[in-house]
Amino acid sequence: MKKLQIVLFAALILSFASCKKESKGSKEIYGTWKLTETWMDPGDGSGVYRKVKEDKYATFNRDGTIKGDAVTDLLSFKILDSVTMEVKSGNQTSPFIYRYKVTSTKLELNPPCIEGCGLRFVRK
Repeated sequence: MKKLQIVLFAALILSFASCKKESKGSKEIYGTWKLTETWMDPGDGSGVYRKVKEDKYATFNRDGTIKGDAVTDLLSFKILDSVTMEVKSGNQTSPFIYRYKVTSTKLELNPPCIEGCGLRFVRK
């Protein structure tokens, strides 16, 4: 029984040691992001992310405002949970619900598109 406990303990230690460590950067959306790719699907599932040729940026401020030339129609945002945010646009009276995914170095935004669309950013 003692040997089994030692083997299980050793296996547990090895499994923790082999886990990939996450980068120590912030996983918050706040900050300036450079737009790198956009995606628009025509409705048949053939859409792919395409690299952006021009340097465009979006800044998500802690006061909830959005600035920059990558998302010029967006004015403000409010984080709802770990995967959705409410976004207000200058073009609409009602807010939209965006899906998002953020790591320490990457941000992906998915607006509410009928066929599917998205924006990918890297932290500046």
